[in-house]
Amino acid sequence: MVALSDPASSQAVLVGVHEYAVLEDLPAVANNLRGLREVLTEPTVWGLPEDSCTVIEQPSRTDQVLDVVREKGRLAEDTLLVYYAGHGLTDPHTDELYLALTHSDPEREYTSLRYEYLRRAVLDLGARARRTVVILDCCYSGRALLGRMSASAHIADQAAVEGTCLLTASAETRPALSPPGETYTAFTGELIGVLRDGIAQGPDPVDMDTLYRQVHRRLAARSRPLPQQRSRNTGGLIAIARNRSAPGSGGGADPETADGTTPDEAARQQEAAERLAEMEEREERLRREAEELRREAEELRRAAETRLERMLQTVGRLAKAIAASPDPAFQPKWFAVPVPRPLFGEDGSLEPLSELQPGVWYLALGRRGDAWTAADSDGTRGLLLDTSGVQIGTDTRQSDTGQSTTQQGVSDRKGLADENGADPVETGQERALRNLWSALSAVGGGTRPESPYDPFWFAVPVPRPVRSEDGSGRIVAKLMPGVWYLALEQRGDSILVRTEDGNSGLLLDTTGIERG
Repeated sequence: MVALSDPASSQAVLVGVHEYAVLEDLPAVANNLRGLREVLTEPTVWGLPEDSCTVIEQPSRTDQVLDVVREKGRLAEDTLLVYYAGHGLTDPHTDELYLALTHSDPEREYTSLRYEYLRRAVLDLGARARRTVVILDCCYSGRALLGRMSASAHIADQAAVEGTCLLTASAETRPALSPPGETYTAFTGELIGVLRDGIAQGPDPVDMDTLYRQVHRRLAARSRPLPQQRSRNTGGLIAIARNRSAPGSGGGADPETADGTTPDEAARQQEAAERLAEMEEREERLRREAEELRREAEELRRAAETRLERMLQTVGRLAKAIAASPDPAFQPKWFAVPVPRPLFGEDGSLEPLSELQPGVWYLALGRRGDAWTAADSDGTRGLLLDTSGVQIGTDTRQSDTGQSTTQQGVSDRKGLADENGADPVETGQERALRNLWSALSAVGGGTRPESPYDPFWFAVPVPRPVRSEDGSGRIVAKLMPGVWYLALEQRGDSILVRTEDGNSGLLLDTTGIERG
């Protein structure tokens, strides 16, 4: 059986702001604080000692609230109850909940009490309270601050405190929070009414789960925004009130005769009310799920539109590049991309051949309109449509005269080569560039074999690859030191060789070879 929280070992902190410097005033909040304090200290309800029920009205600084909550949490040994009534605000960037103070400004969230700080004060390591109840009667101020989610569910999800029961109003606008002509706000008015009147055929004492269902049913009967509850561990079983409608409680008339109904009829009415409350909760849950689905559908639609727009841009760029004539003045150059960029084929297919990656040097072979004809690290040749932000490779070296020579891309290297055709300070990147350009000259530049040409035997100083004559860069064989091979023809800076198995291919790097 649920036991009533010991009022002598419990503390309550009631916070409310009814007058604001910037936001609209909420006069009913002042009545909330007085009415709730009266019912909590009523001996037939909870009987909380008056000095254990602290009211903080019109706080202007966050420490005026947080310091008191921490202090009362350390004094309470049974239950700590924290209540806030006023404007609820959300950070437009993070959707965090803020509780408005006297001078709060919606455009300056730091002028309000961040709920996370209140939550930390409740969870203070020095607190002795075994149970905690947090009740929030607040709304988002103004339609512009409603955020992307409904107030009720979002606040409840944000504000959950481990090992507590959280009860929150779901008002989304000021009229829903404080109905004109009524003493209390809608939520707190029903809360006070249930605590004061009790629940016919309800348990004694009244636990938080039962209290929530009764307030929920009474608000639903008046077509008002429904509250939300979140509880952790056994938080829903916390009891802060006796049931004044229970037989022998002394708080009201006998429920069997008060309204002329029999116990069976009262039980059926109670069951029907509970079913109605469950249906309303289900309806609210379905509504939130529908909103989430609508948001997801909208995000998918925007993503599809973005993809279509990018595809159309790609089609236009690709068509323009394919239709353009090669630029004869373009000088080949090394380059690196700032972000991954696709390399498209010259056949008009929208499926990329490969993707160029940052941190890797690639060779630009020519220009077609705004696009470059480029080769990736595997020798695959295609069109780079987006050349914005690319980094051009620079090669700096000392010439024979000692003067600095700076080159971009490919230039004439003859003045720097030794008698074997090898550059004495040639880097790996430079050699790769020279070899690749030799291959392109041999198979794609229309270079014809030199004539007359006498075939000769030769050996390589280190293992060297032999590549296909079709310009793909595919390795067809590998020459090894100590073996004599036959050079058939001269192709630019390369030679056409015959391998041991009778196949032929291009040897791009002829530096240091030994003639037979």
